[in-house]
Amino acid sequence: MRIYAMSDIHGNLEPLAHAVSTINLDNPSTRLVLLGDYCDRGPDSLGVFQYIMDLQNRYGDRVIALRGNHEEMFLEYIDEADDPNFARGWMLADSNMATTKSLLGPEDFKHAKHLVSLRKFEDAYAFVVESITSRHADIVAWVRALPYYYESPFKQVFVHAGIDEEAGDLWKIGTPQEWFTEMPPEYAGQKFYLDVISGHITTETVSAIPNYRGIWHDGASHYYIDGNVTKYGELAILEYDSATGAYTGPGLG
Repeated sequence: MRIYAMSDIHGNLEPLAHAVSTINLDNPSTRLVLLGDYCDRGPDSLGVFQYIMDLQNRYGDRVIALRGNHEEMFLEYIDEADDPNFARGWMLADSNMATTKSLLGPEDFKHAKHLVSLRKFEDAYAFVVESITSRHADIVAWVRALPYYYESPFKQVFVHAGIDEEAGDLWKIGTPQEWFTEMPPEYAGQKFYLDVISGHITTETVSAIPNYRGIWHDGASHYYIDGNVTKYGELAILEYDSATGAYTGPGLG
């Protein structure tokens, strides 16, 4: 079996489609694991959601999509529409309203932007949530169903951010829910009985190597794969070959 993993797509549909085109998903022994953060920052969050949903419809369990902290934020945005204090938080997270623009039609987006320009944040928030939930109920339901991790048959766990490794083999029940999507790389350099493959923090940050954009292995049990597609325009693809136990990808020797 070959397992491919990518993370932190952030609304960048073209790099995602290009990366997937290099993977033979028609092979029954191929798996693609996407580690979350499909929306925000880039221009086409809607397109990314729809593209991944279509992959799953076509290839079934060969394509595993996990949730990241930006999917959590998206659901909070949908679910907290009665809390006006949440409106500004979303506007800050949704850079240049790129996600909002991709999820709304042109006229609805024009109206939402007009409300924001008038500083009617609560009105804009309520309007955008209503538009998203009425237009894209299927996407909202899909995001709600995204799992937090995928454990492969090969002593690996794929997760957006991290797990509680101090919990040992009880990590599934010992990891607080928010750690799956927001945990910092505090176990980098430590050995664990599973390989932990995660995104969330760019490899430039976790490696402390300026302008690094490849996959970073900490020399122990951790592979970090967020190569910062928003900055560099391409997704880092981690490949694992179960026959050899070898990981390959940009930045790996």
